[in-house]
Amino acid sequence: MIIRGDWLYPEIESYFYAVFVISGKCFVYRLMRKISLRLAIPLCLSLAVLLSGCESVESEFVYSEETNKLFPEAAEAVKQSLLRAFGTPAQPRIPAFMPVDRGGIPGEVVKVSDDRKQSQLKLESSSNGETDIEINPGQPVEFLFDPEEAFDFAAEAIEQGKPNPFDPLSELRVVNFDSETGLLTVDKKLPEIELIDAGLQIAINPNSKLEQGRELYNQHCMHCHGVSGDGNGPTAKTMTPRPRDYRKGIFKFTSTGPQDKVSTADLKHIIVEGIPGTYMASFKMLADEELDLIVEYVKYLTLRGVAEQKLDVEVGIDFSQSALDDELADIKDAAEKQKVIEEFRADWEEFLKGDYREIDQFGLLDVADEWEQIKGEGNVLLPSVPRTDPQGPSAADPSKSSVENGRLLYLGKTAQCAACHGEAGKGDGFQTRQIQKKPDGSEYEQPGLYDTWGNPTKPRDLTQDIYRGGRRPIDIYRRIYAGIKGSPMPVFGGKGLTDEQIWDIVNYVMTIPYE
Repeated sequence: MIIRGDWLYPEIESYFYAVFVISGKCFVYRLMRKISLRLAIPLCLSLAVLLSGCESVESEFVYSEETNKLFPEAAEAVKQSLLRAFGTPAQPRIPAFMPVDRGGIPGEVVKVSDDRKQSQLKLESSSNGETDIEINPGQPVEFLFDPEEAFDFAAEAIEQGKPNPFDPLSELRVVNFDSETGLLTVDKKLPEIELIDAGLQIAINPNSKLEQGRELYNQHCMHCHGVSGDGNGPTAKTMTPRPRDYRKGIFKFTSTGPQDKVSTADLKHIIVEGIPGTYMASFKMLADEELDLIVEYVKYLTLRGVAEQKLDVEVGIDFSQSALDDELADIKDAAEKQKVIEEFRADWEEFLKGDYREIDQFGLLDVADEWEQIKGEGNVLLPSVPRTDPQGPSAADPSKSSVENGRLLYLGKTAQCAACHGEAGKGDGFQTRQIQKKPDGSEYEQPGLYDTWGNPTKPRDLTQDIYRGGRRPIDIYRRIYAGIKGSPMPVFGGKGLTDEQIWDIVNYVMTIPYE
């Protein structure tokens, strides 16, 4: 199929785009400006033939630049930690304490076989109201130990020079399940750990929903957002703005407060509605269950990325490659350099055996705590006062109408909206012509505004009546009150503007396309 960008959205340049599906995957390629439809169709067919013979896309997670800047042994430790906690694209998994609905059949251990060589458990299964529980041979089995208790138990054993007592449980699988007796047989001898006892929660096939979500993500999302959720899928290079990189844990358009994480409802809303003026399409055609599975998989990729960031920060303080390079900078003698490298490596080994295990385990718990709100909707941002009638008196200044007061605030020094959006709302304010600073204090080479990911970004052209975060009054209120996370759009709520003033600006902004 051939489409032209500005037929869909006025903000997109008038290039032609070839859109087609091969083996269940969608590909979008930009052709050339002013191409004729007669030429576009053969080009599209040629691209389809070429792609049909291409190798499959990457199937491994991409690690962050920060991970790859670590001392090689430190980088490898971080990668192994991520592998243990989150698995691979082919076999995704996530710790049970993370705020993700990963799936699985829950159950409870009633009794452990006296002879652990039999590797049998008396299982009381709980199917959340489902009458038919399908437990099949080969399905993974996971014991849901209290994470802090398990960490202390393992740490004590390792300090005594013993192997990790939980290693035999890492790849436990079902051999047989007798639904009448509740007897579950697994494929390995159970270790003699007192934590494995009656009352212990268990999960069978614990990451089943992640696996289903991965299939849907690969079909509908991966070609833009990438296998790792890094926003670098095979079609991403043709897109402006770039697809979202989930790994930073920053989502622009949320219903939550300035410092709050994105909610599950926000993620689903974006997938259902799309983002107007961008390539993020609406997926209303998917079943509700499919949408939920994609949302949980996006949360999984996000939490994996956030956990990687946390490890990189903790490890990178002392064990980055640049830290070693600094120590070697003034040393000329080769033998002395080698000695410094060996001492650096010895320090790393000591850190790995000591502090790193705690950083690894409790870093994941910290991530889970920070993102726990993603499961609920308790942090939804609601105004303290109802919306003012646009043509009625302003609640902030009754001597003026709401729209008029909003216009004065928009142009004035209190809100300074025109500095970015321009006096006429065309997104051409003077800040778009200034050299901006990067987070590290250096300056961008080109003038204009940039987002957290380092991508050039333009203030919204309000005359177009296209709002990426939604065009309902409450959506625009939230963009002003909480800002747009990851963008130069600042926070005004609770600071420079009252809710009454924000509603006035909302009312004025909504008139701009019709002025």
